[in-house]
Amino acid sequence: MSFSSPAFWTAVTITVAVVLGIARLILWQRSAGPGGAPRWRLATLVGLQILAGGLLWLTLHPPPSAIRTGTMIVATAGSPATIATEPGDILIALPEAGPVTDATRVPDLATALRRYPTPARIRIIGQGLTPRDQSPLPVPVEFSAPPLPRGLIDLALPEPTAPGTTFVVGGQVGTLPAGTLELVDPADVVVDRARIASGERFALMAAVRTPGLALFDLRLRDGSGAIVERIAVPVETLAPTPPRVLVLAGAPSAETKYLKRWAEGSEVALTLDIDIGGGIQLGDAPVPLNAATLDRLDLVILDDRRWEALAGGQRAALTAAVNNGMGLLLRPTGPLSAGTRRDWAGLGLNLSGGDDAVPLRLAPTAQTAAPDAAGPAEPTDDAEAPPKLARRDLTITGSGAIALLRDADGVALASWRAIGRGRVGVWTVTDSYALVLTGRSDLYGEMWSALFSEIGRAGEDSRAELSGDARVGVRVALCHLLGQPNVLGQEGRVHSLRIDPNAGDRACAAYWPDQAGWHVVRDDQRRETPFFVHPIEDAPSLEAANRRSATLALAGLTPARAAAGSTSHAPGSPWPWFCGLLLDLAGLWWLERNRDPGVFARAARSWSKRRRAV
Repeated sequence: MSFSSPAFWTAVTITVAVVLGIARLILWQRSAGPGGAPRWRLATLVGLQILAGGLLWLTLHPPPSAIRTGTMIVATAGSPATIATEPGDILIALPEAGPVTDATRVPDLATALRRYPTPARIRIIGQGLTPRDQSPLPVPVEFSAPPLPRGLIDLALPEPTAPGTTFVVGGQVGTLPAGTLELVDPADVVVDRARIASGERFALMAAVRTPGLALFDLRLRDGSGAIVERIAVPVETLAPTPPRVLVLAGAPSAETKYLKRWAEGSEVALTLDIDIGGGIQLGDAPVPLNAATLDRLDLVILDDRRWEALAGGQRAALTAAVNNGMGLLLRPTGPLSAGTRRDWAGLGLNLSGGDDAVPLRLAPTAQTAAPDAAGPAEPTDDAEAPPKLARRDLTITGSGAIALLRDADGVALASWRAIGRGRVGVWTVTDSYALVLTGRSDLYGEMWSALFSEIGRAGEDSRAELSGDARVGVRVALCHLLGQPNVLGQEGRVHSLRIDPNAGDRACAAYWPDQAGWHVVRDDQRRETPFFVHPIEDAPSLEAANRRSATLALAGLTPARAAAGSTSHAPGSPWPWFCGLLLDLAGLWWLERNRDPGVFARAARSWSKRRRAV
């Protein structure tokens, strides 16, 4: 019993009350004088006082009662019609089980445990528990798992993808000796095929060129070409939103020139603003640096020359925009002044080191050093190695900075840290455009893509999250919901959702689909997330494998103890102790009210006379 438990403080309270009651009785006895109440009366009152405290404790915390029960046998889908039982066993059948002789039908396992709350263990027969009953159980669970089915036993459906991007459908097959998997597009054309054997994993690939919703078909065939089972593969293709980037430079350079070209070829909405002083500006039309403009940008790239030319209000607007989620990438192009170092330190970038430009070596890529059977291959031609670039010899000191890109020696080329909801980083490479001039435009694009995606404004999580695959008649959990969500089902029917108050920040709600097809989760923030509900007959082996693995995991949560007929414990009843407490308190009350020392003698004489008269 810990000091913080309610039972401990209950015991302390009762003990203090009993001690105070005994002290009161002792003081009363002393105040009565030598001819007061007899000592046996005081001893009786003290005993009854102690007994009352003990009975009150047992009423509030009755001891568990030892009972002897058998096994609760739970019949699930695939159970035999006749199940052998022993005396004391309880045989129940869940709704998905077939006809089972002498079994009690229950709507779910929780109902069975309420009706029969004291089994020594639970034995599950058949394919296993459905998601409705897959929650931790209070007693040991035994489950003799059936053999794996022939068809699909694992399936990973693709996440939302961009037009033209390859998506992957992966998974694993069961005990089918040999067969073929086909991925068929909506036009009934096989786009990928793979031969599989028992227990093998697979990965099929395809691409969708236009945004929207599409249904592919995954077909598993046996060695003779007959379809063993099939399942729809829903694919959602989202049109990409190009990042909005503003580049502020204090002078024209080859670095900004090639960055602008790469952005145009990569469909990045990049605006280049070069201010060379004297009211002369190059590049695109100037962009005002105010809150309204910066809130529409994902990333601002700024060199040290342009930073020094900014007004105090413009710097404050940039800082406020970063706190609101925008990304800021600082690009030193030469020796930094003391004022610039101080300003950037205020953004969390404490830069130390010299101001000289030093050479750097990029790490070899797979194209320049590929391993073969004899071991790692070394570049044989200097022209094939990544070109040597230059960087400013600056290092971020202090805690909180995260390195994004490193050279071959492990030196950080780009680092960032969080400020509010946004990020601010520094890029020390001064001539990354040399990668384009030496034929490594792919490496140039990878580096700048990493900078844009890591430091730029994080995309808002505007999608609901679906746990697992949705099937008709099976509960599915929908999370990351806002406001008053609902589901738009087939034929335009709307189903309101109720967010579980115990789900915390995940904001989850349960939904039982009753029709197959595309559904849409909506909320009052105008967010929409489509998801597909599979017919119950799609890939039955996949559902059976999921039930099997979930039930095995559930059985592993409790130790394998308590054989059939072993002793178990159930919460005791407080009523016997409460009745005893009432009798004890009645005796205390009567004895306290009758303080005349001769009352007991007169009662004894009266009882003796009645007995002689009889």
